[in-house]
Amino acid sequence: MIFRAILSLLAVATLAPGPVVAQTLDREAQREVVSHLEAALRQNYVFPERIPAISAELERRVQSGPVDGEHFAEILAQGLVRASDDLHFSVAFDPDGVAAENRAKAGGETATQAQRDSERAANFGFREARRLDGGLAYIRFDFFADPQYAQEIAAGAMRFAEGAEGLIFDLRYNNGGVLEMAQFLMSYLYAPGKEQEFFDYNYNDHGVRVERGQWSLAAVPGQRSADMPVVVLTGSTSFSAAEWMAFSLQRLGRATIIGERTAGGAHPVGRVPIDDRFMLQVPIGQIRDPVNGQDFEGVGVTPDLVVPASDALLAAQKFLLQSRAEAGDADAGWALAPVEFAISGQAPDAANLDEAVGTYEGRTLVRTPTGLSYHWRDRFVLALDPIGKDLFAVQGTDDYRLRLVRENGAVSGLERVWKSGETAAYRRLD
Repeated sequence: MIFRAILSLLAVATLAPGPVVAQTLDREAQREVVSHLEAALRQNYVFPERIPAISAELERRVQSGPVDGEHFAEILAQGLVRASDDLHFSVAFDPDGVAAENRAKAGGETATQAQRDSERAANFGFREARRLDGGLAYIRFDFFADPQYAQEIAAGAMRFAEGAEGLIFDLRYNNGGVLEMAQFLMSYLYAPGKEQEFFDYNYNDHGVRVERGQWSLAAVPGQRSADMPVVVLTGSTSFSAAEWMAFSLQRLGRATIIGERTAGGAHPVGRVPIDDRFMLQVPIGQIRDPVNGQDFEGVGVTPDLVVPASDALLAAQKFLLQSRAEAGDADAGWALAPVEFAISGQAPDAANLDEAVGTYEGRTLVRTPTGLSYHWRDRFVLALDPIGKDLFAVQGTDDYRLRLVRENGAVSGLERVWKSGETAAYRRLD
C-alpha cells in the first residue's frame, strides 16, 4: 500500500513533473483531460459518492482561453483538494513520467527507475541514526521508502538502536510514503512469535475492492526490542504514513507521541495516468487502527505530550531520562542535566564566560566567539558547552565535566567532575 505525501499542507502536488516541453491546451483539450480524470476517479477513488461534486468543481476550473499543461495541472489539483478536502490529491503534467510509470507497471515494478534512483540518493529517507547521552537511540527519516529497496538501510538504523535504554523515532518532517516500511520498522518493537496487527484497511485495485490487514513480520534482520520505551516525535507536517505509524503505536500503547498535532491525511493513494501527459494521485482506500477501528482523516494525530515541534526532541529526552534518574539511575541523571538546561532556555552570560578566562594548574580556559575552549599540555584543545550555572560539558567526551569554583563571587579555580562523582581541583594561577 503506497502513501504518496504532499510536501506541505498547501495545495502543492507531490507528483513533481520532470523537465518537459511546455504544451498549451485550449478549452476543448482541457475538457478532454477533465473527462479522462473523471473516468480515473470512477475507477479508483475510494468515495464514489463525492465524484459529482468534484466533477462540478473541475468543470468550473476549465479555462476559457489556452493554458499551459503545468498550470492546468495545478488548477486541477486545487479543484480536487477543494472539492474533497483531501490533501492527498495531486496532479502533474509529466509526459515523460507517465511513460516511465507505464513501463514500470508493465514490468511489474511499483516505482520507476528514476524514482528509485532519487530515493537511493536520499538514503531512502534516513537522515540520522545516532546515540544520545543516557543510552538513548535516535532515528530520523523523512519519508517511507519501499522496503523492497530500502530494507538494508532501515535494518542498519534499527541495529544502531540495539541495546538502547530508549528509542526516539523522529517523524516531525516525514511526509509519508510506503506503508510497508512502517510495518517493517514497527515489527522490531514486538517480540518474535507475537502476532500484532498494525493496520486494517481496504482499497481499490483496478476496480476491485480489496480488504486486508497488515501484521507484524515473522522475521526481521537483527534483534527486536520488545521492551524498549519508544517515543515518536510529530509535527504539523507529519503526514500520511508517518501519521499512521504514530497513530497505531499510540493506540496499541507501544509508544508515547510527543510534539504537535499532525496534518490529518489518513487515506492510502495510488498513482494513475489520466492520459499520456497527466498523472493523478488519488485516494484509493481507507485505513483503520486495529484497536477501535478509527482513523484521523482531517483532524490529525494528537500527541500524548503537546509541545512545539522544535522542542520535541529535548522533551522526549527528558521524558525518557527523568523516571530513570528519579529511580537512581546515575547515567540517566548525568544525561538529564544538560537536557534540562537546554529546555530552560538559559543563555550563557558573556560576563561570566569572560571571568573564567585564565590559567589554572596545568590548563587554561580561552575565550572563543561561541564560548570557551579548554587547553592543556600546549597542544590539546576541546570546546566547552554551558550546561548549567558555571558548569560545562566538554565536547568529544562524556566522561567528565568542568565546573568553575568561585570565592566571594570571583572565579578562583576549576573543578573536573567525573560521571562517577569523583572530582579534581585546579587552582587559578593568574
